[in-house]
Amino acid sequence: MQQLTHLFESKNALLAFIAQHRLTDRRGLVHVFSGKRDVETGLLIQWLKRNVPNFALIGASTYGEIVTGQCRTESLVLQFCVFEKNTTTQVVTIDPASPIAEQPKVAAGLQRQPKLIILFANAFRSNPDDIIEQLSFHSPGCAVVGGIAADNGAFCSAYLLIEDKLKTDGVVCAFVYGEQLNFAIKSYQGWRPIGKKFVVTKAQGNHVYELDNRPIIDVYKEYIGEHAAIQFPRNVVEFPLMLRQGSRSILRAPIAFTDCQQGIKYAGALKEGQQVSFSFADVSAVLASAPEFKAQAGVFTLVYSCAARRLFLKGRITEEVERLSKHTGAAGGFFYGEFSTVDKRPKLLNLSTTVLQLSESCKTFEASRKSAPQQSLPNSTQSLANLASKASMEHEALLFSLQQHQHALSSSAIISITNAAGIITYVNRKFEQISGYRSDELLGNTHRLIRHPKMKGKVFEQLWATITRKKRWQGLLRNRRKDGSSYYVKTVIYPVTDERGNITEYVSIRNDVTDIITARQAIQKQNTDTLTQLPNRSKLSRDLERTPVDCVAIFDVKNFKVLNDYWGIEHGDSIIKAVAQRLRSNNLIYGLKTYHINGAVFAVRPIKPESMQLFNSKITRIKKAAESSDIVVSDHHHELNFSVGIGHSAKRALAYAESAVSEAKQEHFVTSIITRTEDAQTDNFYFWLEETKLALLENRVIPYFQEVVTIAENSPEYTKYEALARIRLRNGDIASPGQFLNYLKKTRYYTQLTRRMVDFAIQQSLSSACWISVNLATQDILDKETVNYIVTALERHRNAQIIFEITESESIKDFNAMDNFIRQVRRLEAKIAIDDFGSGYSNFVYLAEMKPDYIKIDGSIIKSICTNENSLHVARSIIDMATNLKIKTIAEFVGDAKTLEKLKSLGAECAQGYFIAKPRAMITAA
Repeated sequence: MQQLTHLFESKNALLAFIAQHRLTDRRGLVHVFSGKRDVETGLLIQWLKRNVPNFALIGASTYGEIVTGQCRTESLVLQFCVFEKNTTTQVVTIDPASPIAEQPKVAAGLQRQPKLIILFANAFRSNPDDIIEQLSFHSPGCAVVGGIAADNGAFCSAYLLIEDKLKTDGVVCAFVYGEQLNFAIKSYQGWRPIGKKFVVTKAQGNHVYELDNRPIIDVYKEYIGEHAAIQFPRNVVEFPLMLRQGSRSILRAPIAFTDCQQGIKYAGALKEGQQVSFSFADVSAVLASAPEFKAQAGVFTLVYSCAARRLFLKGRITEEVERLSKHTGAAGGFFYGEFSTVDKRPKLLNLSTTVLQLSESCKTFEASRKSAPQQSLPNSTQSLANLASKASMEHEALLFSLQQHQHALSSSAIISITNAAGIITYVNRKFEQISGYRSDELLGNTHRLIRHPKMKGKVFEQLWATITRKKRWQGLLRNRRKDGSSYYVKTVIYPVTDERGNITEYVSIRNDVTDIITARQAIQKQNTDTLTQLPNRSKLSRDLERTPVDCVAIFDVKNFKVLNDYWGIEHGDSIIKAVAQRLRSNNLIYGLKTYHINGAVFAVRPIKPESMQLFNSKITRIKKAAESSDIVVSDHHHELNFSVGIGHSAKRALAYAESAVSEAKQEHFVTSIITRTEDAQTDNFYFWLEETKLALLENRVIPYFQEVVTIAENSPEYTKYEALARIRLRNGDIASPGQFLNYLKKTRYYTQLTRRMVDFAIQQSLSSACWISVNLATQDILDKETVNYIVTALERHRNAQIIFEITESESIKDFNAMDNFIRQVRRLEAKIAIDDFGSGYSNFVYLAEMKPDYIKIDGSIIKSICTNENSLHVARSIIDMATNLKIKTIAEFVGDAKTLEKLKSLGAECAQGYFIAKPRAMITAA
């Protein structure tokens, strides 16, 4: 067995690597660890599979890659395991929705009794624990290793690789067989429990909703701190949940909130009734737990590590990676959890590192440990202080544990003790560091020394009223350092009494939350429009999500662009501020809140729920009041009118309001107000809008390609395909453009789809060395940004062979823009086709203006040329005219042999349709 590692930089370098090691004629298994985009990776593995056909291929997206002792980011690592004896492998895809026994390929692979299963899963789409349990049942004693696909810390989607295919759901695995195959699997962890145990009281698979009958998000906020919800799950990665399974502790790392935002999704299952606790580790203990692996001839080594472990160790993860892989030449990646075999049972682990060693010769695998594991508290001031202090308040027994960790707590939390009169008798080093005062300056004083002048006296009155009643006080305080700067601390103060119940002293434990407060202030700024000081669109969206209000109005100043262009931007900004003040003043009277969306567009919503009739009445009066008098700027009077749209919907009020105001802007009556409520058509519109938006975000837009063939005699044959947009829906179905395109043209996502299809067409043309046509609508060509995007893409990829099909059925009004586009793309060797020719009204004008390379005769004509004389005459006329103008013709919707023969007799150049070839997802190189 031979191990060969390649860090991908270019196809030429990889091709040289393949040639150097004669991999084309050898066999084995290729591991792919990819931090790159799915499209780029998908094209590469197709190319790789063609060049090393005897190698099985499996892999997944990662959150960092490991290659010969180094940690990489957004790279692509290929690890070739070359079989030299009788080892074989079979790669299969497992559908989590069906039992394994009902999947023939999987069942057949297990019947052959593999020695090892290498497994990759996507926890965002399914619960991998179910697959692990089934594999263990059907193949007891078989070892399992692998990982859960990651996505570079985005925590929203990932992908899997098997052979020449890229998948976003399911599970992929490699069954490895061989009588002479030997292997060793070792896992390293380093975490231990802290605080009380919780019982999982509501869970489903890897989704957990309640601990101890309390919402799990509330538990995190209370025990880890309010900051737990900020940048989740990055900020709680140091404190995974721990449960016992047999003789081993298993960690479960959070990877995202559930879709309903009421629970937490973990990289592994948790079952109702299981006991869990938070856990922690220090860096030195984690690093000490992993040995240094030696180099051994004939040994193939892979490292599967957890992304949460990398986040915890930060820059020091390199130390562990070097010890595990530097001398062995191992490769690997960081995943959202890894699969390992513990006590002869497959397990899903988190925050661990698993090492797999394979050999066809060695039976003993060697590793030398540098040092014994060490135990210490985590160095996390904020989270540990919240966790330890909350635990001590809830259960007296945990106070002893807190005292045991006093030294660690003192080094991470800000602690002070005063006597009953409030005189400071003790401060720890952390107090000195954050306040800037020495202990001798603090002792004997009161906390007035660090009190910030902007803190209200009522806060301290309430504080003393609470603690003198022998009750715990908890709150946020702003303090002042010795140098005058301020800092924020989350403070817990509790009284200590003697045996007679008299207060003897007060103990204060604080967490420095300055960063959190600063972040909140930054968020507040992000939620506020700088020009008007009104809350902005982002704040409106969040407010609508958090309140039960179901109505929104949009006010848009009519013809503001003309006014702004004439008077200038500064003058226009003054008008916007004046409008903002007028709307805010009027809205306060009616109990409404005002937002600035952009430009001269404002939004209004009720502060609390109210009826549609009442809200509409208020908006009518506010519009009248806002238009009742001129706005004066620099002695210039401006009479303003508003287009107003009102939306009523429990979930999409803002979207309906924006749609309504867009319609209102087309009205010529200044008093017009358009109201839009939920109905079947709008529901359908927003369904497809949401589906398309998510498909673009999650890379579920996929291109299909339909072949166009040459049918004319004595015409040179060449390969050409039309790129057709498809969307894989969340339920797995494939949607064609007829279902969503008309809805999408009304939104900004249409341009995103166009650009995505242009990218697909260019990539496919380059990879298959053939002409690819892509459809453009008139609005694409009128969009300067889209045109610039297309031109830039063609300039970057000069070898791409692209044909742009412009839909003739849509009216073309701006021939200057059309001519400019055609000249630019033809300069870059692209060609032009008129699509749906014969369905519009300006055919000959278009021919004269556009001078196309191709005419695509509309399918409604072609389908009936054998049964309808008029269709036949029209088709013959178009073909004769095109031939005289030296324009090639393409007949669409060719559905049978009779139609094809008729087209040949008419002299058509090319044909396209289901009789020729159906659209398919991928085409191979020419």
